[in-house]
Amino acid sequence: MRRVQETMIGPEDLREALPRVDGVVKLQGLGSSVEIYRDRFGIPHVRAATEQDAFFAQGFVTAQDRLWHMEYDRKRGAGRWAEMVGSPALEQDKTMRRFRLEASARADYEASGQRSRTMLDAYALGVNAFIETTATLPVEYRITGLSPEPWQPWDGLVIYKVRHILMGVFESKLWRAQVLEGVGPEKAALLFPGYQPGQLLILPPGMTYTGPLSDSLEELSQGVAALRHLNGSSGGSNSWVISGDRTASGKPLLAGDSHRALDTPNVYYQNHLSCPDFDVTGLSFPGVPGFPHFGHNKSVAWCVTHTGADYQDLYIEQFKEGDSSQYLFQGEWREAQVYSEVIKVKGGADEYIQVSVTHHGPVISGDPEKGAALSFRYTATDGPSIWTETLWKMLQAEDCDGLIESMREWVDPCQNFLIADVHGNFGYFCRGRLPIRSMANAWLPVPGWTGEHEWQGDVHFEEMPRSMNPEQGYIATANNRPVGDDYPHYISLDFNPGFRARRVTDGLLALNRPTASDMAKVHAERVSIPAQAYVGFLKQVEPQDPLSALAREKLLTWPGHMDAGRIEPTIYSAFRDALLKNLLIHNLGEDLADRAWDTDGRGLGMFMNRLKARLITVIAEDDRSLLPPGQDWPSMMSRALAKGVADLKQRLGDDLENW
Repeated sequence: MRRVQETMIGPEDLREALPRVDGVVKLQGLGSSVEIYRDRFGIPHVRAATEQDAFFAQGFVTAQDRLWHMEYDRKRGAGRWAEMVGSPALEQDKTMRRFRLEASARADYEASGQRSRTMLDAYALGVNAFIETTATLPVEYRITGLSPEPWQPWDGLVIYKVRHILMGVFESKLWRAQVLEGVGPEKAALLFPGYQPGQLLILPPGMTYTGPLSDSLEELSQGVAALRHLNGSSGGSNSWVISGDRTASGKPLLAGDSHRALDTPNVYYQNHLSCPDFDVTGLSFPGVPGFPHFGHNKSVAWCVTHTGADYQDLYIEQFKEGDSSQYLFQGEWREAQVYSEVIKVKGGADEYIQVSVTHHGPVISGDPEKGAALSFRYTATDGPSIWTETLWKMLQAEDCDGLIESMREWVDPCQNFLIADVHGNFGYFCRGRLPIRSMANAWLPVPGWTGEHEWQGDVHFEEMPRSMNPEQGYIATANNRPVGDDYPHYISLDFNPGFRARRVTDGLLALNRPTASDMAKVHAERVSIPAQAYVGFLKQVEPQDPLSALAREKLLTWPGHMDAGRIEPTIYSAFRDALLKNLLIHNLGEDLADRAWDTDGRGLGMFMNRLKARLITVIAEDDRSLLPPGQDWPSMMSRALAKGVADLKQRLGDDLENW
């Protein structure tokens, strides 16, 4: 990467960095002329004579608008961020090198069919055409003193992998392991039950979960001995589809909103591609061709929510002490692959690390030379795959059945895939690779040396959850459990509670011949079911002081609407948080409670969401198993209300009306 002179940036520099988006540009690599029209929102619409030219143009326009965004993601995924920002990125780079995402992306590219490679090559040519011909670059290049390297066809695959590696559940397994070590199996079992009875399922639509709470004690206990070999060593989405029999137009209506991080710029990039093979508009990932998550062509539309499926495992590996290339498996020493990595650090010395890779996957934690380490198995990096075939096949689907079939090679992440077509069909498919293995793998890091926790293939494509044109006339997903206990395969322990799914479902059932604008109203839903439940419990609570009494009265007349201009959501949140924090301290101890409260991450976020939801049932049933001995829920909630109100008073002043 060539360095350029670093300089100060002013308003004029920002204006001058904007790319040219009008006129005629002659570019190498196109087969024929391409028209790019930008509408009043700046969204590019591409018309090309061939599929290859369409992907070339998609790469070009994306680079015009998002080149630095793409640069950031590819460097982050490849473990090269320290090259750009120096030592603050070093630990992140070490972690990403251990995941070996770039090697996995290259392998996927090599495994892909000719049409997929042509797509990836064309997109890369388009990105490079912009880099080579533009008179301006994003100002971040001037700030960092760098210029862009040529775009490689697999760079977009690196981006896709790094954008989704943390959407798996391995963090949940790490958290459960930490809790198990900290409080023991009996207490841990109280904190990690299964999916709550009464919560909505995705399939069949409108049905609730009636299975038992998972008996986690046995599985958790089995993990204690294995964990000793380590030597001590938070999102969501909504989507729904309605049958044309219920809508004003007589055609299905599909809606989806992805609850991704609030990136600036956004993780998605809206654009439109048209050529003789397809005509599609939707949201792409900058750097990745096609529209893998949200889009529609002339015949069929699609959107996704996260399933929360479990397709990542952590294995505790036994290595020969002093030898990072020898690990134990079923009584024999196996040869691990060992890779040497050099991390360049802006303004500092190069860093050198070694990464050992077992047949389970790369070692991501621990020191193999000391005899024990954690390896990571993940469907997206578990050998080469041809998932890129789906990126172009889905664009040409003519109906729902064809769209589902185009997902046959999809790997990661597992997603709730909602679809609708102009022929009146609508449906659901859980797409992705879902490995089959021991249920012990679901809970914790598992012993890698026994052979008892190996993957036994994948759930067959035909056996993944699906539904077409259900008689209920709708399907709704909100990261809730997809299916009930009658489904024969393990999917996950980590589903979101069904509160959002309930509000969406209630909203849909209340509609009479809805239109697209009615869908927007459901998107804007702001009633909190948990808030209504928690506030209901306050009826049995005696306030400890006058301000708490006033706050309680406010809440008791509040219908649970989370409007920005109301003070009740502030009071409710402070009360609920104080209650939860007290329970965490009692059940986890100060250190683990602080970690649960202050640490970001999907594993902890899922734990906190489920605990908040579970408390509703626990309090309603007067189950005191989570309380300190001799205490009851009314007294605990009274103290939590007083603490929450006191915190708000300290932060926001004495006048409750200003909260």
